[in-house]
Amino acid sequence: LLIVSVLSVYHGCSQKKDENIVKNNLTEAHSSNVELILKQQLEKGISGEILNSLDTETYTYSKEDIEAVIPVAEKIILSKGYIPPSNKAFSEKVQMIFKRKIDFNLSSKYLYLNFNDKCDKEVKYYRNDKSVDVTPYSYYIIKNNNFITELYAIPELIDYKNAYPKLAEFEKKSMEKYMEDGEEVKIYKWKDVSDLKERRQNNIQILVNRNKYLFNDDKASFAWLRSNDTWFLESLVKTFGYVEDKALLDFVLKENYKDLAELEKILISHSCGGKNRLNTEVFAVVKGWEKKELSNFSIKIGEMMAALIKKEEQGKSEINFPELAKILSETAYHMSKTDENSYYNFFPILNLTEKYREEIEKKNFYNNPDLKRVWEETKTGGRWRGGMEE
Repeated sequence: LLIVSVLSVYHGCSQKKDENIVKNNLTEAHSSNVELILKQQLEKGISGEILNSLDTETYTYSKEDIEAVIPVAEKIILSKGYIPPSNKAFSEKVQMIFKRKIDFNLSSKYLYLNFNDKCDKEVKYYRNDKSVDVTPYSYYIIKNNNFITELYAIPELIDYKNAYPKLAEFEKKSMEKYMEDGEEVKIYKWKDVSDLKERRQNNIQILVNRNKYLFNDDKASFAWLRSNDTWFLESLVKTFGYVEDKALLDFVLKENYKDLAELEKILISHSCGGKNRLNTEVFAVVKGWEKKELSNFSIKIGEMMAALIKKEEQGKSEINFPELAKILSETAYHMSKTDENSYYNFFPILNLTEKYREEIEKKNFYNNPDLKRVWEETKTGGRWRGGMEE
């Protein structure tokens, strides 16, 4: 028994030692890769896009750059309190928010998100610079590590001068310019970026708060994003159709509903190669608004319906007629129920055009008896019904 016990302890210690060796080796491999990519970035300088100029881009980002970012970004968010969800929970949240399915059995390390075109799944390697609208805004869902990140340059995330002093010295001595096609090309150094520290701090806050909000349901992070990263939050709703978070939807609606084009993006989800969908979640949110704002919202809905009808008549609609008729009739129905003071305002917009009347009746009011009732009550307009203010 003593021999067995000693052997068991030895085997356990040996196994633990092997695990630590593997862990250390992985850490060293990541560190070595980060150092290699950092050296290349320091040598080639800042890409033209971040300078908001037409200068030649002296460094082309690739998959090696995002793979160097992954361990750096993960270390940062973990140090700031991010709790990675299980693969199952992460996969479900990604499906809900971005309508993307993660297959953990595949060898791919990440999924690509194009925030300009949600249907584009071809991986691209762009750093995001919203001051220059020339490239897709690119994000990466990191599998197994279970977080989301942009493609950053390493100096945008870590203080490389302190972390890698030898490389900082290397940068000082590396070439300042070179010739290309008979033209002199200046290399803009990371060391010369006057606000690099502030950029780095902002990047870290964005990285941490996006992940804590999306995957940890952190309310403080949501509040921070509302003040500092509105574009990202709005894109979740307007581009990807994420309407399950009522607080987010309420925020995005109030920021955008007065603009008809933006209101349409929120109200109607365009799926990739599939059917268009009315986001009925909107009506539950606006029903709780103050009377004046709800009234203003109702006016904008009426204007949007008229604009969509006009666009279809001009042959410019991105939605086929049967789908549009269904979406508009459901919009009119839900708004009639949401804002009782505007009960008679919506179905008359559709009743003015014979083909909408025919389509709605042909489809048997989309098997909704109450829609039929409201249609019959309101299709010719009116001013008052029981329970409304006189």
